[in-house]
Amino acid sequence: MEEISPSLLARDPVRLVDEVLAVSFGGGRRVLVVRDAGDDLIGAISTVLDNEAADHPLAALVVVTAGNLTPRSALRRMFESNDACAALPCYPDDESGIALLIRASLSVEGVGIDPTALHTAASLLGTDRQANRREIEKLILFAGPDGYISEEMVLACLGDSAEASTEEAIYSAADGNYQGLVEHLVRVWADGNEPVAVIRSAQRHFQRLHYILSLTNGGVSLDSALKQLRPPVFWRVAGRFRAQLTNWSVDTVEASLLRLTDAELSAKSTGAPAALVCDRALMAITQFARSRQRKSQ
Repeated sequence: MEEISPSLLARDPVRLVDEVLAVSFGGGRRVLVVRDAGDDLIGAISTVLDNEAADHPLAALVVVTAGNLTPRSALRRMFESNDACAALPCYPDDESGIALLIRASLSVEGVGIDPTALHTAASLLGTDRQANRREIEKLILFAGPDGYISEEMVLACLGDSAEASTEEAIYSAADGNYQGLVEHLVRVWADGNEPVAVIRSAQRHFQRLHYILSLTNGGVSLDSALKQLRPPVFWRVAGRFRAQLTNWSVDTVEASLLRLTDAELSAKSTGAPAALVCDRALMAITQFARSRQRKSQ
């Protein structure tokens, strides 16, 4: 398996068909992988599809991975409509999906779990299904045969996962904590999280901040506003969420949401490394938070 940079193919679309037609020295069929692809890859893919030699059994197989492509994406439409291509949709787990995965995995092993522990475990795991399965396996081993998992056991077993989660990186950015953001992002990428999924998670966090700030600016008490939030803020980060509401304003939250929207578009369409685009966006948000903190001092 060989990887080719999407930015390289955007500059030189013919490079992909050259690689597809290249003969493997070791014999057999080569597999070429292009990660974090966007619509700028259309030219390179079209060049391969238009070349009859690419249908040869020994021509390389091209595997393209991408972030969240909307129905309007030209790349997505190409793969869905062309008989020479196949599109396999993959969706990140949300908290309810993670809870179902935990229940199903524990049930197979005859392990029970307290409802509060289930909620806590689901909140600590990320959006990567394979990484989540590994963490659930740790829980099963920790509980033992026919065991029963409490919230204390979840926190003891998955505490490191909480620190490495996407949520921790986003909270660090909203806290104005550069060091925490950098540390958590390193672990987020090591866990194999998709950059666009991380950007989307950050968008959801700031949309929640915006919702509460809009209510309180309209005269609703903070406690009443928080009760309207669905899903509710997890107790482990409730204090930090309240502190962020004090530090952020509607205007700065909207500026952060705009920065995240630009980052998502850039990650999908410019060919720039998506993880780097995400890092820069969260760094900019961290600076927003620190600027607000300095003004309030």
